[in-house]
Amino acid sequence: MRPGRLRERSDVRKMPLSIEVLSLPGCPSVAETLRMAGRVLAAMAPGTEVREIRLGEAETVERGFPGSPTVLVNGRDISGAQPHAGGVS
Repeated sequence: MRPGRLRERSDVRKMPLSIEVLSLPGCPSVAETLRMAGRVLAAMAPGTEVREIRLGEAETVERGFPGSPTVLVNGRDISGAQPHAGGVS
């Protein structure tokens, strides 16, 4: 592995992380998303918790929710999606 990549990994471990998985009730993909996020964090940032947040329809409109599930790291969608008006896609 290149030295730069090692430095990047060690920098990640020093950053405070907030990980949230947003979902709608009944989302078929949320369980696997939570498992994957947990595995990544165990390797990259041990001790960091994944917080699951279940949203109702009103909250999806309020937040401009792009779809279920959505993973946020420090408040930013990891897919790069921007909030939008009108609810879930």
